[in-house]
Formats: sequence, C-alpha cells, structure tokens
Amino acid sequence: MKKFSFLLLFFTLHSSLFTVRAQGWPANYGGVMLQGFYWDSFSDSRWTKLEKQADDLATYFDLVWIPQSGEGAGGNQMGYMPLYYFRHNSSFGTETELRRMIQTFREKGLGTIADVVINHRDFYNGVKVNFPAETYNGVTYQMTSTDICRNDDGGSTLSWANSNGYSLSSNNDTGEDWSGARDLDHKSANVNKCVKAYLKFLINDLGYTGFRYDMVKGYSASFTADYNSTAQPQFSVGECWDNSTTIKNWINGTKHNNVPTSAAFDFQFRYRVRDAINQKNWSLLSPSYATGGNRPLAYDADYQRWAVTFVENHDTEYRSASAQQDPLRTDTLAANAYLLAMPGTPCVFYKHWLACKYDLKPMIAARKLVGITNQSTYEQKATSQGYHAVAVTGTKGTLICVVGNKANTYSAPAGFTQILAGKSYYYYISSSLLAEWQPIAERIAQEKADEEAAQADFTPHTATVYVRDEIGWNRMNFYIWDSNNNTQLNGNWPGKQITATKEVNGYSWYYQTFDINTAGYFVNIVFSTGSGSPQTIDVNEVSKDTYFIIRNQQAGGKYLVEVDEETTGLSEELRVKSEEYDGAIYDLTGRRVSNPTKGIYIIGTKKVLFR
Repeated sequence: MKKFSFLLLFFTLHSSLFTVRAQGWPANYGGVMLQGFYWDSFSDSRWTKLEKQADDLATYFDLVWIPQSGEGAGGNQMGYMPLYYFRHNSSFGTETELRRMIQTFREKGLGTIADVVINHRDFYNGVKVNFPAETYNGVTYQMTSTDICRNDDGGSTLSWANSNGYSLSSNNDTGEDWSGARDLDHKSANVNKCVKAYLKFLINDLGYTGFRYDMVKGYSASFTADYNSTAQPQFSVGECWDNSTTIKNWINGTKHNNVPTSAAFDFQFRYRVRDAINQKNWSLLSPSYATGGNRPLAYDADYQRWAVTFVENHDTEYRSASAQQDPLRTDTLAANAYLLAMPGTPCVFYKHWLACKYDLKPMIAARKLVGITNQSTYEQKATSQGYHAVAVTGTKGTLICVVGNKANTYSAPAGFTQILAGKSYYYYISSSLLAEWQPIAERIAQEKADEEAAQADFTPHTATVYVRDEIGWNRMNFYIWDSNNNTQLNGNWPGKQITATKEVNGYSWYYQTFDINTAGYFVNIVFSTGSGSPQTIDVNEVSKDTYFIIRNQQAGGKYLVEVDEETTGLSEELRVKSEEYDGAIYDLTGRRVSNPTKGIYIIGTKKVLFR
C-alpha cells in the first residue's frame, strides 16, 4: 500500500504536465528539471542514449531540457549557431531518433524542453547575409538580408552588405548584439512569421512540451510574450544572464494579459551558492546577505514561481584547460542539496546526475515526498560561517536542509528525523513522514545495488568495428574518440587510413579492433575517405563487434550509416566449420539441415555462420 501511495504521488505530479496549459510556468509546481547535456556531450546526450534512461529519469524528473536539435552547418555543434528551423538531424542524432525519444519521454510522464535559439542565425553557403529556404506543410519560409538588424556585429555586417550589393533592415537591434552570427530583427514581419511557424512546429509536430529561450537579452522581452502566446508552450524559461533586477524586468516584459509568459533562470541563486562555497562562508546563503540585484528570485515570494534555480550549467562548468569558465570545484553535493530543498523549480546539471546519481535521487525523492513546490515557504533556522540551515514547508510536511563544513554541529528540533547525510549536507524531514520515506529509501538502495551488480558482471573483451560502403570509396579512414574524451586513438582528423580487410558473409569489410576493459567504455567513429571529405555521420557508443554499412544517402551533407543487423548478430564464437558440429542445424526457414554448405544457419537460439 505504501508503494502504491508513492507511485500515485509521482503519477499525479507527472500527469499534471499534460493537462494544464501554463502561463509561463505553473503556480505551486512541484516538478524537477534535468539539463540533459553539458558542453560537447555529443555521446552522453545522444537522443538514443537519453531515451534508454527514460524509466529512470521519469521516476525523479518531470522535465528534461535537451540541446538545440535543429540541423547546423556541419561538424559537431552544440546548436548555438542555428541554421535550419525545420530540419532536425543534429550532432545528437537523427530527427527520427529525436521524435522517438520525445514520444517515449511523454509516455513516461516526462516533458521535453527545447533549446530555442532565435536571437541570431548562422549564414548559408558562405554568404554572410544568406539563409536557407525551408518548406513545411506546403509553405516556404526564408529569411532575407533585410531581416538582419542594421547594427549587427557593431556595424561590420552593414559595411559588408553595402560593399556586396545587399540591404539590411532599417531597424537596429532591440537588445544586445551578439557577434559571429546574424542578429535577427524581430520587428520584421517575415522574422515573426518564420519564428512563430518554427515554435509551433516544435510543439505541435515534434512534440516538445516547452521552451528554454537562449540569450533573451538579445531582443525585447515583448517578442517572447508574442511568441509564447502563439505557440502556447506549457513551460517557458529564459536565459537572462544578469542580476535579479534585470531578470525581474525581463519576466515582467513577457507579460500577456498582465501575466508573465515565461520564467527565468535564477542566476543569483547560483552565485549565492558559488560564493558560499568559494569563500567558505555558508552564511552568505542567508537572505540578509542577498539584497537588491543580488537577491535570488527563489528568495522573493513575488517571483519564486518564475524562478528556475540551478547551481551549474553548460556555460558555467569547466570545459577545458583553455576554457576554465566558472565551475564549482568542491561541495557539489551540498550545492545540490540546497538547490533541491529550496523553492523555485530546480534544474539539475547532467554531469552532476551522471557522477552523483545515487546521492541526488534521495534528495529529489525527499523534496517530492515533503511536497515542496516552486512557491513553498522557507525559514532560516540557523546560519554561521560554518553552516546554514533552512526549513522549507511543503504540502505534506517540512524539510530541513543543513549545508556547510560544520553541518554536523546543527541539532534539529523535536519532530524531525535525519534521513540523509553526506559531505557538507544533512536532510531532516517531519518524523510523521518516516513510514512513507522508508520504502523510497529501500527502492533507491536496491537500484544502486542492481547497477553495481551489473558493473561487477562486466568481462573485459575486444570490440571490432567493421564497415563497408555502397558508394565506391577507394580508401577508408577511421577517426576515433572514446567515452573518456580521448580524441587521439587514431590521431587527428580525419584519423588513420584503414587497410586491413576481412571477408565475412560474402562481403569485404574494413576493420579495426579495440580493447573494452571497463564497464561503460565505448568508442565513437566517423568514417571518411581522402582528406576527410566525404564523411559519414557520427557512429556512437560501440562496445561490441558491430558491422556497419555506409549508405548512399545523406543528412546534412554526411553519409548515413546503419548497422548490418544480420551480420552483427552472428556470434564470433560460434563461427565454426560445419564438420566440427554434429548437433541439430536449421536453415533460416526453420528446416533441419543434415549437410549444411557455407552460409548462415540456426543452432539453438543463435545464428551461426558456417565457412
């Protein structure tokens, strides 16, 4: 009965996703969002890989924000230089895979949030002011040079246009300039038409639940109000990277019928947490230290509903030695514990989820059990340099979160019981909820044990990648990178020329073998010829013998690759000479064969190649 109650709670929270058309963001919303990517997460955030996690993700999250899914100009791209609006074969997978993932998420109660980049657009065919024509539902959409802000790139685009016979818009940008791509003039009727068609396509055709608007300071907030009123997303959140005063003004600027049509990321919440950790002064989380533009939206009862809180994202994290950004370097779990206890809608960073899943799962479960929403009330219980304690009251009880290097010195009041503890954090809940908490904790512990057992069963092995093409390339290159982000397995692009071939199942295959020594390890490949052009799409996450066929079909200028399921399904260990086997042998129609010749047969439940 307790298990049923827990599942009913989650079903109620999830089902509300698809029955309410929210204005901007729902009131008293109890959901949790996952940012399902990090910078260059081309393997970890592939649509197929995210889809495989649907059951696990749906137990804890309500929304998954995924990378911008539109097709770009080529190469691995995060999507922030958008080119196409209605073509969605991206660095994260094909449009078919995207649609399947969104549908699977929806069936599990997960809403998918699109990363919408409409401040700017990449140019087409090497001409700085050209954009592609796209036809959708019988209507052709194409922006022209006159849809580009007159002061784009500080005036350099206008100088180029004047010198090359093009005209730009007569309107200057309604927001901040962004160099590198063409800033769009949202006052243009044509831009307005194209963007609205694109957003409606995302919702009504691809099946997205809502939008995350990129760089909303680049154009007037009134356009967000107009676009949301047309497309009707259930959820909308803007990236207004600034102080809280500017963010509040932006939220108010998105009003339609006097109600905001979008929430915003709570950047000051993130910076409060960062400062407390970096300065080793946890009292900085106190509302008394957060005033004016530094006061998080989540601390303000008038704006909690519109606050999407976070402690890390793809722009703040550590990317590389040359791009340090502004990452949290310590106390990641304490940061997330505070995030998941406070009002606002928390957005968990994918890297944190991957690295600390079994620490975060009980935090999320505790939040939902207590019934904390984006508008819950909170009370500071104690604060000092060594720790900060806050009590947040939900619909079913109260959660006390204590964070800091001296969090263990805090004494919870009567009526509260500790349920979680880790480095620099503690969770206490109303003791009346313990009976409901126990089966949740046991379920999460069992999930962890099952995953550890699966990893313990791993056997080191080799994986051979085979490929043949139907195009007639006269040479084959393999460019390889792995799950550890080692990009030099076959050297720099376009990788190593492969000369080794093997005859299998009547075809000649190029091949290369890799050692798979740890659970979760895999290689990713791009096949190419010559100096790297033409090339195929990325082939991701190969950890077993697999046979690939390069088809004479393209997406985004890259040849498609598919797995030869029949040949891949042959067990290498069972490739035996027919005279070496005296058991029952059947052909592919199910007839028993006494003297098989060369070919594929069935022995037991396996396909076997006799040679």
